[in-house]
Amino acid sequence: MIILPYSTALSLARRPLLSYAVAVILTAIFLLQLNSPITTALMYYPDSWNPFTMVSASLIHANWMHLIGNLIFFMAFAPALELLIDSRPRYLLFMLLVSIAVGISYSISVLIGASSNLPSLGFSGVVMGFIGLSAYLMPRARIRVFVWYYIGWKIVYAPAWLLAVIYLGLDAWTMLSATDFGGINVVAHVMGGVAGYLYGYLRMQERRDETREELAEEIEAMGLQQKFGRDRAETFRASKRLQQQETERQAQAANDRFMRQLYQLVSTHRDAEAIIKLFDRYQDAPTHELLEVFEHVKSWNPSRTLLCLGRHIIDRLDRDKRYGRAIVMIEQCQAISPQFILPDVSRTLYYAQMAIETGKHAVARNLLANPTQRYAGLLNIDQCQHLLRRFK
Repeated sequence: MIILPYSTALSLARRPLLSYAVAVILTAIFLLQLNSPITTALMYYPDSWNPFTMVSASLIHANWMHLIGNLIFFMAFAPALELLIDSRPRYLLFMLLVSIAVGISYSISVLIGASSNLPSLGFSGVVMGFIGLSAYLMPRARIRVFVWYYIGWKIVYAPAWLLAVIYLGLDAWTMLSATDFGGINVVAHVMGGVAGYLYGYLRMQERRDETREELAEEIEAMGLQQKFGRDRAETFRASKRLQQQETERQAQAANDRFMRQLYQLVSTHRDAEAIIKLFDRYQDAPTHELLEVFEHVKSWNPSRTLLCLGRHIIDRLDRDKRYGRAIVMIEQCQAISPQFILPDVSRTLYYAQMAIETGKHAVARNLLANPTQRYAGLLNIDQCQHLLRRFK
């Protein structure tokens, strides 16, 4: 029996040009291999621990069948994942990291005597990385699979998580039970799949949450298309678009009402009520939403509400280590009140130092002015004076 996945059953919003480019590059490199003696130099030798050849080895292939097989599996999973990742640098970084993870894993397996010390080549480790990532990002997405058995063939639809379990499971079983892998680097296959899943778990949880609802709707639409035809699927998509538009309209109307109420409180100097109302609504909102609200409130008159919101955003940015953006926010708050104090007073010297290094001397001067009166012994006065002398 042959089980061969060849495409993801999803309607792609745009063409996965980077996946196409990768396929073309792999083919071009193989054609170059046929006409020049570069294969030996680009293979990965596990006792070398060379990161360059860890990557280069994934781009070369032993023969046409080796290349075509990897490309078929690659195009079954990678195009949909390219759109879900929605970042070409991250997509390329993913392939790079999986290549290195596969190379390191293979070297370790040779070092401990679990694998023969043979050079490695081929894109299959990266392909298994995409399969592992698909099990995390789009586990319920159906993959079109060509199934050939002795008396005929059939096209079936299998969820991505099931195919990941099958292929990783078979390779893991071979790795643990066989003594001869038949020239196949099953360590690269298994560790590529594991690396792909771990990358998704560690780096792409937010992206999975962002795309979960939209992906679920598309999976449902493709299921309807499979059972009842394209017209039924398009009707479903149109209905979902209308629902989404109505939801967005209602959300916008609710937001407009909220902003009118907030403006009334701020304009009548009822800042305590405004701050409570603001944080009841936006306490757990993403930082980018808080920044949008700040810009909106800033268009009104300066207020304690705006300074309190700015202080909260600075605290968020500081915890997220977005220090440059925090400096910009500090500068905006100081434009409202030069005596503005950071939410965490202990970070004052750090941001004053950063402001000096980035040429924002006014920000540093405002942060360090009258430290004895403003910070009541919470800062080292000698350090404050030392920083002040740096730009006088």
